[in-house]
Amino acid sequence: MVEKDDLDDVIMAKPGPREAKKMEHDMLNRAASNPVRRKIIKEIGIYGASKEELLKNLGMQETAFKFQIDYLLHQELVKEDSGKYRLTDKGLEILEMHR
Repeated sequence: MVEKDDLDDVIMAKPGPREAKKMEHDMLNRAASNPVRRKIIKEIGIYGASKEELLKNLGMQETAFKFQIDYLLHQELVKEDSGKYRLTDKGLEILEMHR
């Protein structure tokens, strides 16, 4: 039988409020510092955009687009709703920072 130690508690512990806020800011910074992701966020804008509109307007290959949009979806900056990509509150925050 394997004993549980203090290291297990540290590894499994969730970040505190301060660490969580820092992680969120780091994630927003990583998303905003990538020029392709910024273009996608700007193109989605406040009204949203379909995949086809984004591919056409950005002139991107579908595989590159999928990689970037998956990152934005995973980080909860973008959501998919009724066939359109829309910015979440965090995504709108980035949009406002780069207007």
